[in-house]
Amino acid sequence: MMLGNIKFVSADTEINRIMNNKNQDVLFVGSVTYVSDNYFVLSAKDYINTESTSEAIAKRTEDHRYVIMKNENIKYTSSYHEKTTVEEGDHVIASLKKTKGKWTISNGLYETDSDDYQTLAVKAYNKNPDVQSIMLKYFVNTDGMMKKFSCNTDGSKVYYQSKKIYDARWNMKKYLTIEEIRNSEKLKQMDHKTSLVDDIEEKTTFKTRKWIMFVIDMAAIVVVIGLLKNRKKKF
Repeated sequence: MMLGNIKFVSADTEINRIMNNKNQDVLFVGSVTYVSDNYFVLSAKDYINTESTSEAIAKRTEDHRYVIMKNENIKYTSSYHEKTTVEEGDHVIASLKKTKGKWTISNGLYETDSDDYQTLAVKAYNKNPDVQSIMLKYFVNTDGMMKKFSCNTDGSKVYYQSKKIYDARWNMKKYLTIEEIRNSEKLKQMDHKTSLVDDIEEKTTFKTRKWIMFVIDMAAIVVVIGLLKNRKKKF
């Protein structure tokens, strides 16, 4: 869906399936506690409450350990540390489904920077995180409360309920915290700083355009004068 240059993020992506609790039995933040040639074990630390019914809770294992068979070349859906293989000690967000008595990765396995669900990130802030990773971060940070995200057409700005929560132009070294997002004054300050940058960029661009046009005009004048001189010589 589009609204001006803002689009609501409603495509059927893995992140949207996670947020809407589709095709998954458990969603949790935890760690890789064991890796062998044939399987690895994920241990849940905190379950994300996509659905808190007794039926949903009953799907969890009693010891909160989940064995994933390596019957395929399993890789992280995304990795904070840009890892290519699952390693013991990694922190993860795991979307799993039980099929024929075995746990399998459903909507992705995401390596994160920590196992603290309230602060973790899916991708580093200084590496141009994409809209999907930002959505997953804040969805998990709020225990499944934040869902209604939107972004601009190139994905450089992300909004939650019309409030801008990420802008690639912000001069920051880390993501906004949940507390900062809830602080309207903080968001206004961020937008004010961005507006100042926009004004400077716009003025700089205008001056550059004027200079280019001046150079083009002068070049045209020189060419015309040269042509006139050549014509006079012929006569």
